[in-house]
Amino acid sequence: MRISIGELLAGRRAAQRVAFCEDLEPPAEDVFLTRPVQGELLLTRAGRAVVLTGHLRTVLGLLCGACLARFEQALDFPVVEEFGRVVTAAGEPPRSAAELDAEDFVVKVGPDESIDLTEIARQHLILALPISPRCREGCPGLCPECGADLNAGPCACRPASEMPGHRAGGGRPAEGSERSWV
Repeated sequence: MRISIGELLAGRRAAQRVAFCEDLEPPAEDVFLTRPVQGELLLTRAGRAVVLTGHLRTVLGLLCGACLARFEQALDFPVVEEFGRVVTAAGEPPRSAAELDAEDFVVKVGPDESIDLTEIARQHLILALPISPRCREGCPGLCPECGADLNAGPCACRPASEMPGHRAGGGRPAEGSERSWV
């Protein structure tokens, strides 16, 4: 979905609301979208730039990083970008590559003065993806020896007392060591 922001950049409009609802391509190999990405975006003139703000939401289909089970998770993520025209100042001394100013964080628009909201939504969705998704808090995952799903209960290869996360002795740390458990 491309929209023109030329009127906003020229100062003929102060703001523009956009209803966004699109089916995006899956953002990663083990991620799929069960619903379209949707929400409302607001484009606002801010000096010589246009600021895009809003919130988008969808439902992700993910693989648990611990037990490899498929599950769904709602995702609500913010969108914030700033756009401006390409401005070349004649006679301006060259800046050092290590020097950054506010202009370095403004996305330059081309001569058609349009922006691709679909691509912007896709990039913000990727940034909002969970790094290590879990089907539930405290998911014990798979047994490292036999591969059994420990959500279904202890496996046959080790007693429950030897399973990761089990604390014998009431969970008190051993004296002189904060990392070992007895």
